[in-house]
Amino acid sequence: MGVSAIPPSYRARKTLSVAALLVGVVVGVGPANGGNRAADASASTTESTQLVEAAPHDKRVYLVGDSVALGARGYFADAFPPDWTAIVDGTPAYFVETLESRHVRPQMAFHPEWFGEHVVVAGGYNYPYWDPGRFDRSIDSMINTLTAAGVEHVYWVTLREVKPQYVNASGWRKIQPYYWYFPTVNAHLRSALDRHPNLTLIDWAAAADRSDITYDAIHLNPTGARLYSALVSQQITATTTRVAGGSTTEIPIANPDGVAAVAVNITSTSPRDTGFFTAFACGDSPPGVSSHNHIRDEIAAHSAIVPVGATGSICVYSEEAANMIVDVTGRFMSGHGFQAITPRRVHDSRATSGAPVPAGTITTVDVTAPGVPASAESVVLTVTAVDAPAAGYAIAYTCGETVPETSTVNYGAGPATPNIAVVAPSADGTVCVTASTDVHLLVDAFGAFGPGSDAVTTAPDRVLDTRGGQQLGAGQSITLQLDDAIANSGVFANLTATGAAGDGYLAAYPCLRGVPDSSSLNVSAGRDAANFVVIEPDGDGRLCVFSSVDTHVVVDVLGTTGAAFIGQTPTRLLDTRAS
Repeated sequence: MGVSAIPPSYRARKTLSVAALLVGVVVGVGPANGGNRAADASASTTESTQLVEAAPHDKRVYLVGDSVALGARGYFADAFPPDWTAIVDGTPAYFVETLESRHVRPQMAFHPEWFGEHVVVAGGYNYPYWDPGRFDRSIDSMINTLTAAGVEHVYWVTLREVKPQYVNASGWRKIQPYYWYFPTVNAHLRSALDRHPNLTLIDWAAAADRSDITYDAIHLNPTGARLYSALVSQQITATTTRVAGGSTTEIPIANPDGVAAVAVNITSTSPRDTGFFTAFACGDSPPGVSSHNHIRDEIAAHSAIVPVGATGSICVYSEEAANMIVDVTGRFMSGHGFQAITPRRVHDSRATSGAPVPAGTITTVDVTAPGVPASAESVVLTVTAVDAPAAGYAIAYTCGETVPETSTVNYGAGPATPNIAVVAPSADGTVCVTASTDVHLLVDAFGAFGPGSDAVTTAPDRVLDTRGGQQLGAGQSITLQLDDAIANSGVFANLTATGAAGDGYLAAYPCLRGVPDSSSLNVSAGRDAANFVVIEPDGDGRLCVFSSVDTHVVVDVLGTTGAAFIGQTPTRLLDTRAS
């Protein structure tokens, strides 16, 4: 028998005696140690539940689910601010279509005040006879019903993909008949993102690889219930502040007079799905190339050098809904050689051979794109690795020279990963790119330093590599004393993290100015990551790197900016999460 719904009057501030046989559980109020404790499905007693006036439309959350989600009902309210109304509803062992017909539709008819902007669906463990087509139809029907009723955001909680190392032997034996289809359910939920633009996945599968969250293998214990509830709350909060997919955000630059371009770090958090950002001068159309790529639920950061438009602003186009953070590290001044060009793709192996570039192959790229000075001393490129079968790295360098021992972009299997390279072209206007694994390579040109520029590109100079000793510890900074030749200039550098102990970030900054409230590179456990930075050392010629997590750090200096660049303490221009 299912957990029941309380047929309340939200307008009355009073305590009602609620039979456990009713259909739903209101958890918007309750004791600080866990909200209202609703009766178990097997209970035949009643309990007292306090009801309060419904929250505003944008602060109502209705969760409907089967027995897994119902395990969070005593903790759900505590995951939300006190001015929100949170409702848990559902019945164990129901299919998604039954949750819709016996809970969602009746509650819409009898308790429309329960429904606001946010509805969470937590179904799929009871997969309907392993029928993928039927499951897809039930997903579509549920979302279409909610959308037609005016629900703005529909969320679906992915299933725990049970792994034997995270459950006890008894739980592993019990789940054998059906755990195998949980990844299939999640794959169909991911596919539904393409059909429903108002759908967001809450990735319980990614959070549930731990051993302390269930009684058996999927049903939540108190620790799991708190984690589950917090994950739902965090995703709902993130969704309310995201920029919309297909939108362009204008970001003003302080004191833009005489500024040709700015060096920025662009970070995405809580993206709805795989996508990209493109940074460009406001007043222009968004170019057909990306500045930043991300995957669903990933925190990722990439650098860009962006021309400042006539309005004194830069613009960032977002292909997919995501939270956006933009930090500026300095300015390229007019008259010092930096020349922005309309970003354009100068190489795409997907369009040339159609096959990934074999590992170790050298690809020659003509970078004499329109707008690039014929005698450019260096070109500013974005090199992107796409559809890699395994983790690896790519290197961009001057054709005819020895392949450097330093990487331009570090990538993982699958997702597109970009990074900036500032490279001196060879005499015939070409740049060479090679990769350590089979991978598709994209090269986009978006700037150049012309003749007489103050900027100088040099052979990569590895100024730090902690792999020969101790990792940089969490919460620690390391100081780099740069050579006198580059100490009084901004530097182009590649910042790489390898062997990170967990998720975190690195920040490069002028030492005397202190650790900034912004990141230069976001990292995750088990994955190498690199990001280009343009930064000016402090007056003593020192550059510092801070890490929030234990990790090895590598810093390669790729050149100097001279007077072309005026650095500053990394400053946050935009953070949609704060809106």
